[in-house]
Amino acid sequence: MSAIFKAYFFLLNIGVTTKEDKEYKKIRLLNAFCITWSIMIVIITIFDLLFGREIKESLILHGISYILIGIIFYSQSINKYIQARIIFICSIIGMTFVFANFTTPLMLVENFYFVYPLIGILFIDKEWINIAFLILCFCLYFIPNLFLGLYPENMILPVLVFCVFLSTFVILNYSEQLNKKHEKNIIASKIELEKAYTQLEKRKEDELALLRLQTLKAQMNPHFMFNTMNSIQNLILKDDKKEAYNFFTKFSSLMRQNLKTSDDSFVDLKTELLIVKNYLELEQLRFGSQFLFKIEDLKFNTSIKIPSMIIQPYVEEAIRYRLLHLTDRVKEITIKFKLEKEALICEITDNGTLSNSEKTKEEVSSKNILEQRLILLKEFYKNNICVTIKEVENNTKTILKLPFINKK
Repeated sequence: MSAIFKAYFFLLNIGVTTKEDKEYKKIRLLNAFCITWSIMIVIITIFDLLFGREIKESLILHGISYILIGIIFYSQSINKYIQARIIFICSIIGMTFVFANFTTPLMLVENFYFVYPLIGILFIDKEWINIAFLILCFCLYFIPNLFLGLYPENMILPVLVFCVFLSTFVILNYSEQLNKKHEKNIIASKIELEKAYTQLEKRKEDELALLRLQTLKAQMNPHFMFNTMNSIQNLILKDDKKEAYNFFTKFSSLMRQNLKTSDDSFVDLKTELLIVKNYLELEQLRFGSQFLFKIEDLKFNTSIKIPSMIIQPYVEEAIRYRLLHLTDRVKEITIKFKLEKEALICEITDNGTLSNSEKTKEEVSSKNILEQRLILLKEFYKNNICVTIKEVENNTKTILKLPFINKK
């Protein structure tokens, strides 16, 4: 059975190049007609044998039919599509003429002539060819009876027959033109839609790039830079040159990494964590023993990439707006990760509270930038990206749900 299906699909796709080819449907339709024609020849021959009919003449015609079908398939295979269609329509017209007037007369086989000009409209766009088929079929329907006298006089009225031929032809031709016009409108609309979608994607990319730069600007704020440089200066004044050099190296590394990743949509998770660690160590220099942080070891494969510049802003938010003014206890922040099927979960826990967070214009602006970026990332990457900030036992927990991609 599988061999039969393979043979069927092979014949059905003879001459097909790609599905995008405008001739795709017509090529397959003609192949389907030829396959059906081949099968019908076998069925007719079997019935002729069962009912004891004379099949000698029929076998000759069937043999000619198979030769014509082979020519049609060959023409399709070499991309001579119009030639194949004309041969097909002329073949079935010729076969009908022989059967109607000689092989099986008085069986009303002539009525098939009404169908063939309509098939021509489906296959061929050139109107003069279709009109030629219409005239040929009309003549073959009416004229042979004048000479062979197969039907009684006045049984086939030429005017009536011509009106039926013409009306069916005009109606189908008009419908076909409407379909082609509708198809052109659909194609034009599809092109416009694709163009609009491309422009929308480009605008989203531009907006994401702008928001990355705004995030970078927020991360490289003058307060942080001044405080860090001031802390390094204090180390120099204390003549702790080695520690000052170490922290200056971390500071320059942080600036360099931020600038480098600002152009990337995704970065290695290890790179992002290195940036966060450098930032936290610089803040630790600033606060001294009053600040503790912990980044838990990753318990999964770290060969993944996440959206760039997405973790540090929330770490910085926790320090600047919740821990900065915390004076009654040591400032603490913990970062840990877990990997789900379609997302990386990052939990940032600090021992500040939301009620102590100062709602400055700067904080509101920073939050707006982060929220807009998350919305755009969610739309652009079609992922369930979200952030949740909540108080848990006098601590504040920020939960980031981020998309990730595996490195190739």
